Amino acid sequence: MQETQNFLIEAEKLAALGRLVAGVAHEINNPVGTSLTVASSMERKTAVIADELTHGILKRSTLNEFLENSHAAASQLVANLNHAAEMIESFKQVAIDRNYSNQRVFDLGDLTEKVIRSLRPGLEKQSVTLRVDCEPGLTMNSYPGPYGQVLTNLFLNSVTHAFPDGRKGAVSVRVQASGDENVEILFSDTGCGMSLDVRRKAFDPFFTTRRGRGSTGLGLHIVHTIVTNGLGGRVNLDSDPDEGTRIRIVLTRVAPKAARPS
Repeated sequence: MQETQNFLIEAEKLAALGRLVAGVAHEINNPVGTSLTVASSMERKTAVIADELTHGILKRSTLNEFLENSHAAASQLVANLNHAAEMIESFKQVAIDRNYSNQRVFDLGDLTEKVIRSLRPGLEKQSVTLRVDCEPGLTMNSYPGPYGQVLTNLFLNSVTHAFPDGRKGAVSVRVQASGDENVEILFSDTGCGMSLDVRRKAFDPFFTTRRGRGSTGLGLHIVHTIVTNGLGGRVNLDSDPDEGTRIRIVLTRVAPKAARPS
């Protein structure tokens, strides 16, 4: 039973990463597609200018217009490709951290922003806004990969369960100091909330309110396991029907080496 549970937990982690990859790929397609359109247009216009120059019929006004359009197109290409490069770099770091549970020093706010940026594409087809507020200068010596997994699971759990049938709402992530040795991550949504019975079982393995609809019931269980066993922290959940859900996570700035994530 324990081996089966561990296998399903790892499968759920990979499934979450797969959804993340699909979302980022879709998001990157926008600036890359725009860049391709602009580049194709520039190629056609350049061929026309070259032909007119060859036949000696190129007008100064036509050349000036071409130069102006080329400058605007180049600026648009640079902006779109820089945007794609930033997303790729953020996702690459998140993916690297997910694959290696090595302890290292990192800025918690910067890492949180990168993880959230990679998750935003998942909201494209929903009427849900996402707000992030990170206190600067929160240096940690911990495990960025498992932390990213925690954020991803909280986000996916909220998007899947809190906003059924196209319900509008908001998801908020706040990161701040909690004394000199701890940090606090406040994750909340304005969704449908949980009943007392659901709230009591939320962290139990395999418990889900969407049985038979693709949910494994391991999302919040993984969050609890990583936070308490891997990151040396604690997690608290508060929720009421139609009043949203609030999850408070407190982590030590220096993760205990004995609690190394698997």
